[in-house]
Amino acid sequence: MLKKIRFKNFKNFQDAELSLGNFTLLVGENATGKSNIRDALRFLHGIARGYNIAEIIGEKWIEGGALQWSGIRGGTREIAFKGASSFSLEAAFSFLDYQKQEQELIYQIEVKPGENTTPSQVVSESLFSVYDESNLFYSQPSQPNSEQELTFILVNKDKIDGKEMKGKKYQPFISEICNAITSWRFQKSVDYTYDNLASSFSRIPSFILIQNLMRNLSSIRFFDLEPAAMKNPSYPGQNILGERGENLSSVLLDLYQIPDRKIALLEWIKALTPMDVVDFEFPTDFTGKTLVTLVESNGEKISAYSASDGTLRFLAICAALLTPNPAKFYFFEEIENGIHPTRLHLLIQLIEQATKQENIQVLATSHSPQLLRLLSSQSLEYASLTYRLPEKPGAKIQRILDIPEAKEVLEQEDLGRLHESGWLEDIMYFSDDEE
Repeated sequence: MLKKIRFKNFKNFQDAELSLGNFTLLVGENATGKSNIRDALRFLHGIARGYNIAEIIGEKWIEGGALQWSGIRGGTREIAFKGASSFSLEAAFSFLDYQKQEQELIYQIEVKPGENTTPSQVVSESLFSVYDESNLFYSQPSQPNSEQELTFILVNKDKIDGKEMKGKKYQPFISEICNAITSWRFQKSVDYTYDNLASSFSRIPSFILIQNLMRNLSSIRFFDLEPAAMKNPSYPGQNILGERGENLSSVLLDLYQIPDRKIALLEWIKALTPMDVVDFEFPTDFTGKTLVTLVESNGEKISAYSASDGTLRFLAICAALLTPNPAKFYFFEEIENGIHPTRLHLLIQLIEQATKQENIQVLATSHSPQLLRLLSSQSLEYASLTYRLPEKPGAKIQRILDIPEAKEVLEQEDLGRLHESGWLEDIMYFSDDEE
């Protein structure tokens, strides 16, 4: 579980921290950093995918000239706060280890974005075990003026003497560890650069912890759903839902063939719309592609071409969260878009139910006061506000229940109304003046 992210000189955050629960809702005015939080998660996700720093910030192309990764918005010129020489991200994770003991790891990486013809590179990197109160690895300066390498000290969980290794400045070391283990386990390559490292880490709990962390990061899914993409037919077997909702029809076809998932889909869509939907059909066109069609009790059929944008968005969220093998973490941009205010409670119910039953996390941005009204007390614990103060550098993040006087005011006032009136931002402004 991803518990916390700290941003230092990243995008418009000079120094900010976001606490995360099973369901975390982000609210705030435009240009206060909600999408920059998405960029930070994508940066960490890129590390888990094994990309080097230039590829994470820029683009990743694979053989055949296909674009695999679109990079971070703004590139190297805008990734650091107000042109800072470096930025850092710190992420705290908790999970059960192989002995069923709860572990908490804190991963930190500092990056220099690069300037002119100088590539982006790692300045420092570490992985700290809270349980053992020690690092699993950490970096220290290599030879003076070394432009290619960093020295990393490896300290495993069992207090065995650590190893000193050279790491490339352009590649996150944590991904090198995992690559080394994979190569050692499956290829047994004796001349592999990190063979000694792999043989050591594969036999101790340290690697299990690192592997769990990387699995959590690599499992993040990002969605900014667009109706135009969801209305396109797709081939049966294309069972990965795209970032904009691509392949929705074929993903729903897979779920339709699982009896309990089919029933759940029908129940959710019935509750969302006045249509009496009793079934789904998946007719194919002359190319073999299929397009989901909703069937009402009176026999009327509505294809994805004619379905409302809100219906398609809700179906896509259902498809993402109800899949038999869900991701560990989901990020949704403006999750309420297209859904009628009187049906937003269904969206909250779906998310809170899925996060509890499937043990997953959802982080969503929103401009809807109604969503705040509908949050359960548990989800409200992790609802946060992004904001900017006049004439102050950098955006801020504040857990709503930690806003001064918030708990007392919420006993008498409706949170949605407070959000609509701008009270959340106003109280932060006045609190800053008092300081």
